[in-house]
Amino acid sequence: MARATIKSIARMTGYSVGTVSNALRGASSVKRETREEIQKAASELGYRVNLDGLKLRTNKSYRIAVLVSVSGSAAEEWEGVEFTRILAGISDAVQGSRYELSVFSVRDVEAALQTLHSIVQEGLADGVIFSGTRVNDPRIAYLQDKGFPFVTYGMSDSAQPHPYVDLDSQAAAFDATARLLALGHRRIALINPPDDLIYARQRRQGYSDALTAGSMEFDPALVLPGPTTAKTGQRAFAALMRMHNRPSAIICANEAMTLGALSAAADMGVQVGRDVVVISNDDLKLSQYFIPPPSTYYLPIGETSRKLGEFMLKALDGVDPSETQKKIRATLIERQPDTPAPGMAQTN
Repeated sequence: MARATIKSIARMTGYSVGTVSNALRGASSVKRETREEIQKAASELGYRVNLDGLKLRTNKSYRIAVLVSVSGSAAEEWEGVEFTRILAGISDAVQGSRYELSVFSVRDVEAALQTLHSIVQEGLADGVIFSGTRVNDPRIAYLQDKGFPFVTYGMSDSAQPHPYVDLDSQAAAFDATARLLALGHRRIALINPPDDLIYARQRRQGYSDALTAGSMEFDPALVLPGPTTAKTGQRAFAALMRMHNRPSAIICANEAMTLGALSAAADMGVQVGRDVVVISNDDLKLSQYFIPPPSTYYLPIGETSRKLGEFMLKALDGVDPSETQKKIRATLIERQPDTPAPGMAQTN
């Protein structure tokens, strides 16, 4: 059998030599379906790329780095983020390209910055994906200064545009708060992530905007920030229930916090759905098994993570950041009527 070539693949598939060449090197200018078709044909013909030679010719590693946050303590709790699902989505998006994923675990922003220095200076990857964007994020500033391709899971306050995928946290918080106000709640609390996270500020802003739109005053005592863990939700719920004028509804930033809140409610003899309403955000469809299962704002993690991979490939091809920015709107999953018992809704 004659050795498979780009020309023989072009004859087999009917695509031009240029399209086949671009598809085999994973160019995002070729549609994903076309890339996969050409890759399949190349495999059937026994076509093999000398990747080592390709790396030498292009001075690229053909790797995409994904920074994964890990706890600094073995006793740290689940924070409600399924990194395996995020990685699966990214992997699915880059399948058919020449790129492979390299996962780097980091404990905090400082460790992440050190890892980025190594990636850039040692050529360990051609691009990087990371999450948890902060106010004045030094990781973003460093990568922009180096002109190094990256995509963030989360928006930023950087003056220079960059690729990102994000849940519209501000809209989700606004919708949840406005919905509770329409149901008659007047004391609504927010259990939020730490204030230095961009999406925490967005949630707080959406919450505040909804209160203003509903002619309600913002009470900072009703906003309790902390790590996105069940322990935070448990402690915050208990503190809110000990208030003299306690809230009749609570919005939790994620499922882990919601689980903690429900645990505290059971310990305190507070009946969720009768004495107080609890709504969850960033739903990964785990909360449907909670007791009681709360209404949630669903995060389409599959769509979100695939976009991260797709945008990374585009960033590597030099696509303008204006074409690689997306905010995804959360979808309400209503599992409870979310109305307080008669006389429970309190006014300021």
